[in-house]
Amino acid sequence: MRFLRVILGALLLLILVIFAVANRQSVAVSLDPLPFAIELPLYLLVFATFITGLLLGAFAQWLGRLGRKPPAAALPAKPPEPPLPLVS
Repeated sequence: MRFLRVILGALLLLILVIFAVANRQSVAVSLDPLPFAIELPLYLLVFATFITGLLLGAFAQWLGRLGRKPPAAALPAKPPEPPLPLVS
């Protein structure tokens, strides 16, 4: 299982490196009403957008779970009640 994870991670890294090398040209990024613009490589813009989306999605999921109770299986088990004493 670990071997498969290493192989898939290396393959993903190779794909990302090929993408970065193929998209090195600079692009200008500006937020239209604001007076400034920044130039950066296209691959950096794509990676930053992807990572920002992942972080925002994780944050939204965390916010959605704040008000929920954990499922019953995650709660600690109640200790068993002691047996009733026998009356003779």
